[in-house]
Amino acid sequence: MVDIVIVNWNAGKYLLDCVNSINTEVNQPYFNRIIIIDNHSSDNSIAQLPYSPKISIIQNPQNVGFSKACNQGFKICNAPYTLLLNPDAQLLDNTLQKCVEFMQANPKIDILGCALNDENANRTASCARYPTPLHFFYDAIGLSKIAPSTFTPALLMTDWDHKNNRKVDQVMGAFMFMPTGIFKKYRYFDERFFVYYEELDFSKRVSDAGGTIFFNAEIEAIHSGGGTTNQVKGFRTFLNLRSRLQYSKKHFSTAGYAATWFTTCVIEPITRSFFLLIKGKLKEIPEVFKAYRMLTNGHQ
Repeated sequence: MVDIVIVNWNAGKYLLDCVNSINTEVNQPYFNRIIIIDNHSSDNSIAQLPYSPKISIIQNPQNVGFSKACNQGFKICNAPYTLLLNPDAQLLDNTLQKCVEFMQANPKIDILGCALNDENANRTASCARYPTPLHFFYDAIGLSKIAPSTFTPALLMTDWDHKNNRKVDQVMGAFMFMPTGIFKKYRYFDERFFVYYEELDFSKRVSDAGGTIFFNAEIEAIHSGGGTTNQVKGFRTFLNLRSRLQYSKKHFSTAGYAATWFTTCVIEPITRSFFLLIKGKLKEIPEVFKAYRMLTNGHQ
């Protein structure tokens, strides 16, 4: 049996579609309950949900961040397994069954990810590697996009087609299937990460302790991608950059953090603006400077 944790923030109809994909007759034997942590949404995403005794909703009086909201859900899970699922994701009829059966057959795996396809059934990159300062530099100047097999991307494994099973550093937080006991063992998500990099940090702590993260290409789900933060691009960029620096400070050497800070705060504003300019996305350039202004001002 599985407890499914979903953190919602203005997900609109995505959340309803997600819940409907779980709450089906074929999935009933496999999930215990759906735990929705709502981070003070201002839309009607919660109101759209059908009543079900298997749906539990916690509504926060403010947006406490993704990590803290996840931990709220994790701490009340009591099924053998927990699935962290994005509201812009949907399960297929056999997703839960295959996850349960695979984990029962492979009890040494700590975190399981599955193949995430977009709405057109195209396989998307959903696994990441542990970054280095050099990888962040490759991303900043565009080399990892031009030749990803040579200049390895910092995070998302766009240099791999995600069509075979393998151990990985991290699976995307949009779909993380885990034994529920893993959270107490590895001390939950680090709530200093408001959003972004929290699952990377958690996965690194699991790996450093000898745990295993596995990607199963034969299990599939749907992920629309981008989620609700697509609505606020400048703010999303700021949150991503801030979490990157927090992760770097936590896991890199002093020199590594300094190099990442220089890449992030000096090189990247220029290159981001340049790439948007040559793509003709002039309206997005002010969002870049908005993000860096927030980062410089220490916005919370």
